[in-house]
Amino acid sequence: MSFADAVTVISFPLLSVADLVRGVLVLSLVASLLMFFRPLLSGLVRALVLTVRPRTPRRQRTA
Repeated sequence: MSFADAVTVISFPLLSVADLVRGVLVLSLVASLLMFFRPLLSGLVRALVLTVRPRTPRRQRTA
């Protein structure tokens, strides 16, 4: 086994660890953005729901 073969064998697990770390960082960034913009996103979802299915008048709800 030469030095180049040993470096190749060692470098593959390090590459997968780097990909794993990058994936965790991307997921944490997306999660933090979703937490930061949660009020805005929930308001948009509520507006879309009201657009598709408007609220019933109060008289019909209480009857």
